[in-house]
Order: sequence, then C-alpha cells, then structure tokens
Amino acid sequence: MLYKSFSISVLVLAINVMLVGCGGSSGGGGKASGEKYSTGAFNVQVPKGWAVTPFYRSGQISPNTLAVHKGTAEEYKLMVAPFLQIQLHTESGFSGEQNAKNSFQELKEMQSVTLGKNLWKGFSAVQTRSGNKTPVNYIWTAVDGGHISIAVWTEMGDKKISLDEADVKALIASITPE
Repeated sequence: MLYKSFSISVLVLAINVMLVGCGGSSGGGGKASGEKYSTGAFNVQVPKGWAVTPFYRSGQISPNTLAVHKGTAEEYKLMVAPFLQIQLHTESGFSGEQNAKNSFQELKEMQSVTLGKNLWKGFSAVQTRSGNKTPVNYIWTAVDGGHISIAVWTEMGDKKISLDEADVKALIASITPE
C-alpha cells in the first residue's frame, strides 16, 4: 500500500512538473494552457494548475479512466478538490443515459452542448453516500470506436467548478481517443 501511495505521489509530482503553460487550441471549447496528457487510450489537454491522477483496477492503472482535479497538486487535498472523472468506453452497448440512471439520483436532463468536435448530452444529478449529497454533472459523447463519459464533481468542500468555465470546456473539448 505504501508503494502504491508513493507511486501515485511521484506520478502526480511528475505530471505537475510537466504542466508548464503551452496554450494549445482545443476547438469549440476555447484554449487550455498546460500539457497534453496521454493515458494510452485517450489524450487530454490538462489546464495549468490542475492535477492528474490515474485510476487503478485490479492493482493496475486503467488507461480508460483518469481524474483531473482543479486547484491542487497536494495528494491529501485531491479528493476535496472539484474534479472530472473521464472514462473511455470501448464496449458495445454503452448507454450514457443508463449509466447515469444506475449511478446517480435526482437526475435533470441538461441541454446538449458542442465542445470541440463532439456533441455532449447529459444530466445534472447528485450522488448520495453516507447521507451526504454530492452534486455531479454526468455527460457523454460518441467517438470513433466507443464513447467518452465524464462525471464532473462540481462541489467538493467549499470549492466549486462549472461546465461553463473556459478551462473546463477547453479540457473537455481536447479529449481524443488514441
């Protein structure tokens, strides 16, 4: 466990050292400053000042899932910072609507929006754990060979993000499968 924690710390530190403003264009979402990050399954332009953390499945880093946190690189603060959980679905039969209905409560359909080259559909919702309700926006789009879904955890502690923010739009617009 100590090794995994140390590895994550080293990875987060290395990624944040790489996050020097390069101002890439990201289509309809605006400009994102930062560096392109590759999971091996998809690429994303990570805005300057955001931190990246991989997801583990069965003790291995999953190339299909990534979290991007706003406002902190300190490992102990990552889970209290608003973040986007990005997932590439390559299996057939993916349904963003069904995923949302199975994962969240109090769903309210959101207006579709085009970011970059993709039309994103979604819901605003809440996730209830231990009596606490955490607001989330769950969006998805079709891409060559599958779908991308994003859970945007909009409020963590006293910090908030919104799908209307330029850096959030630019990050989403920059996601491309490899």
